[in-house]
Amino acid sequence: METKVLNYRVIVEKEPFKKGFIYVAYAPTLGLSDFGKNIEEAVKNLEKEIKLYLEVLVKLKKPIPTPDGEEYFVTARKIEVLVPAKNLAYF
Repeated sequence: METKVLNYRVIVEKEPFKKGFIYVAYAPTLGLSDFGKNIEEAVKNLEKEIKLYLEVLVKLKKPIPTPDGEEYFVTARKIEVLVPAKNLAYF
């Protein structure tokens, strides 16, 4: 059976959880996410989820979503904006 390597963009964010943090990994193109105690664990868990999802699509003879091309990129820059503090729901 012929195979092909597909590349999907993954975004990892640090999220507050209970009294600490977890890391959430997203694959926006596939609409999937998973989490872990650190970045590596979150990505590893998401990778397992992606593989399972694609296996199910193949078994069901459903189309596999087009992988992300080179035109996608993510920046780590933050954008700062000033807003009146009274309008914020948190802080």
